[in-house]
This record gives sequence, structure tokens and C-alpha cells, in this order.
Amino acid sequence: MFRKNRSEPFQRVLHNILSNAVKFSPKNGLIRISSKIVKGEFHKPQWLLAIKDEGIGIPFEIQGFVFDQFSEAQRPGTEGETPTGLGLYFAKKTIEQHAGRIWFESVENKGTTFFIELPSY
Repeated sequence: MFRKNRSEPFQRVLHNILSNAVKFSPKNGLIRISSKIVKGEFHKPQWLLAIKDEGIGIPFEIQGFVFDQFSEAQRPGTEGETPTGLGLYFAKKTIEQHAGRIWFESVENKGTTFFIELPSY
């Protein structure tokens, strides 16, 4: 997927998204990770990763801000964890630098699924 010298930023992306899934989920909450190859733009194969939690979700009013640097969407986790406002901003920039995209679907009090789509080299 990534050459060795390019894997560290992607590992940080995964760490940020998984940390958020844990941070905003109840204790012993389920987090699912799945991946598959899909047809992307121009029918080129893309790798699609989905990380789904059963947490508190992202309120609709702040969904448009979650990828902003020092986002207005910051809020403490379910155990009072302090956010930095940089994790998802960094994730979006990193994924875009690798010709990919990141997005999410969320329902408040039901959970969030983050999707990462990258070229399958």
C-alpha cells in the first residue's frame, strides 16, 4: 500500500481516527474496521477503509467543521479527554497528499463511520 518511508504519516492518520473512535465511545463500545477494493474514479481500483464506532456521534451543527485546523468542532471525549483540534485536520491533509479522500457519516447518539479511500497501487 505505502512504501516504508511513507507509512508513518498514514499510521498517524489511523491512530488519530482510532483514538477518536475510542475517545467518543462508551466503555466496551464496539469499533469495527473493514477494508475492500472498490472501483474509483475512471474505474481505477481504490482501497476503501471504514472505521465505525457506536459512540456519541458528531452533532449535525458541527459536522462541517471537523476537518478544520483548530476546529470549532472540538469537544471533550466521553471520559473528559481534551481535544487538540489537529487530528482530523492532519488526517485530511495526509490522505489528500496521497491522492485520496476522507469523509464520514454520523448520527448523534448512534455513532460515526470514517471512510478513507486511496489509490490501490
